[in-house]
Amino acid sequence: MPKKFYTHYLPAIVWAIIIFILSSVPGNEYPSAVFDYSIIAHLIEYFVLAVLISRALGIKTKSQLFLAFFICALYGLSDELHQLAVPYRSSSLEDFLIDMAAIILGIVFYQLMAKLQTR
Repeated sequence: MPKKFYTHYLPAIVWAIIIFILSSVPGNEYPSAVFDYSIIAHLIEYFVLAVLISRALGIKTKSQLFLAFFICALYGLSDELHQLAVPYRSSSLEDFLIDMAAIILGIVFYQLMAKLQTR
């Protein structure tokens, strides 16, 4: 396999698998906390996913940018639907919207870092 697969695509695939595994843990097995950390978890998960997908695609055009967003958004939607089948977990529009915000931030972050590297 080409080196780009290992350095660009594989990290995005592995991260998507990690998100799936975390979403598969029944809700009653998460430790209770003083505050709800699910918002932070969603922000981190989907920010990182967006950066990794953006890197894998090497965003240079608007169509690649929209493709990165679409892939991440579709994965976020599938994740919310997957949680409906996990005991003591639920799906919510709020979580999906948090995912979308994190995706946008991740793509913007990737673009800013790419511009800084080309200077």
